[in-house]
Amino acid sequence: MKKIVCILLSLVLVLLGGCAEEEKKPTESAPASSEVVSEPIDQPGTEIEEVEINASLSAQSTTILDVKSTEIFNQLNEEKTPSNAIFYLDDELFIVSDDGLYVPFDAAISMCADSVIPVLYVRTEKAAKTLSTRLKSGDVTDCIVMSDKPELVNSVREAIPTISGAIDARENLLDMDITYLIPLRNEANKNKAKIILFGSHATNEQIVYLQKRLMTIWVETADSSVEAHCNAFTSGANGIVSTNSKSVFGAIDIFEKDTLFREIFVVGHRGQPATNVDNSLSGARAAIDSGADMVECDVYMSADREFVVLHNNDISYYTGGIGKVEELRTEQIQYFILKGTKDEHIPKLQEFFDSFRNDDIMYSIEIKTSDADAIYWLRDLITASGVSHQVNLISFNLSQLILAREIIPEISCGYLGTVEGIYSDIVPYLNKYNLSYHPTNSKMSPGNAYELNNRGISVNPWTYSKEETLLNDLLSGYLSLTTDGALWASDIVAKIEADQQMSVNLSEEFKFSATAITKKAEKEIECEPIVIDGDVKFKKGENGYTASKKGDATVILRYASTLKSGKTVYHYSRSVKVTVE
Repeated sequence: MKKIVCILLSLVLVLLGGCAEEEKKPTESAPASSEVVSEPIDQPGTEIEEVEINASLSAQSTTILDVKSTEIFNQLNEEKTPSNAIFYLDDELFIVSDDGLYVPFDAAISMCADSVIPVLYVRTEKAAKTLSTRLKSGDVTDCIVMSDKPELVNSVREAIPTISGAIDARENLLDMDITYLIPLRNEANKNKAKIILFGSHATNEQIVYLQKRLMTIWVETADSSVEAHCNAFTSGANGIVSTNSKSVFGAIDIFEKDTLFREIFVVGHRGQPATNVDNSLSGARAAIDSGADMVECDVYMSADREFVVLHNNDISYYTGGIGKVEELRTEQIQYFILKGTKDEHIPKLQEFFDSFRNDDIMYSIEIKTSDADAIYWLRDLITASGVSHQVNLISFNLSQLILAREIIPEISCGYLGTVEGIYSDIVPYLNKYNLSYHPTNSKMSPGNAYELNNRGISVNPWTYSKEETLLNDLLSGYLSLTTDGALWASDIVAKIEADQQMSVNLSEEFKFSATAITKKAEKEIECEPIVIDGDVKFKKGENGYTASKKGDATVILRYASTLKSGKTVYHYSRSVKVTVE
């Protein structure tokens, strides 16, 4: 006979009263500009509604407790709790596990209070329908629905569009061909999920590939050891799924506060206006050569249904010509030379696709036109050009994004407008349309970004027109930074890689070397070993480190990089097995 775990006998079930506040209306119009060169938009002094981060790190990953047993469930009573907890629901919405856990839905929600976000896992169509009915009451609004069956996530999200969605892909062994990940992106987006959960076998390359496509990636730890948790954190994932809270927080305490766990993606704002004319092919190439991960380009549609890359509907904005883009034929638009260039014309989007399809680059296409037919034409162009895997769509125009989600549902979309308020105002608005968030940098803060990340929504601020403000936001927990000068970020370390096995001679000093991968290049570096398992210690000398004794140790390598601003940022390798002989 199923039993309710003892600890719940003393709980008072509290219904979370009240309905969600009326949603805040976003700003949907783009700021006007009359200059060819971008004006600085950085406003570091602007007041932002801040959310306190209950974490020891600047940009801590989401911590998720995987409630697979009664013992794990009881960890929610501990002083330190994770940000999220996965609850497995039966058809009557009891939280269940193989060892007999059988907790009423309301009791589990009360256990979470305001500190833990419930991730509600459904396995059957009946459970999905029952959950949808329960959530329609409106007293549980801040939650995530998860399943290994994407269609079940979709059905709950259709019924309750303001909550987040997650796909459990732990059983997917992942093909070594990284483009195999595109079907996962497509499936998640089509079923209104922004979060994808992988097993511990997921590689950093696979995680980064999907993050560039605006997906939020969680990874499961290999086991309950501190080593497994350190490896999960250094994988670059947005969230860490564990069955052991103490190991999670034990691992966190190993890292320095100013640690950069995830690679920050650099988006070239209209190419690289710091050195080249906006929205030019040469500007895009300059951004790519500087190490940009994405190139943002503005598009309008001409009278003969071709997409041209231009920030303003009036061609006089960048050329000596006169006329509206959408009233002119492409040959008329391209007749004039771009100001500030010798022979470049306003490029077609097709030219962008043809020029950079072989580069490891994402096209961040800002839809400027309000013509609804443009979305259909854009779909056809993307398909014919074979670049779906390289495209993200962004816009201030919410109507165009809603249509794009319907017509091109597999491609990730992001909202450029502003939703006033804190994360609790932003989340339900964006979830309705399964959008990522791309606000002006004066309207975002690390605290709000941390809470949005916990709910699967990536934050991608714009536009950094000064090197100083760009570097200052590296540790804010954002997924990407859109900048006029991708070259300012060329030397930022994305990750460090080290041999997984090392041998040390007890009588000799040894240098712990690794490779630092920056946005533009690679360089050999020397690191500090941090012992996470074993009783061997390492002492720093003039020419390296000496071991305290023979034996084995597990270390992670720490590297400190100094930014031009003078700030120190820390980077860590995955675990390394060291044998002292």
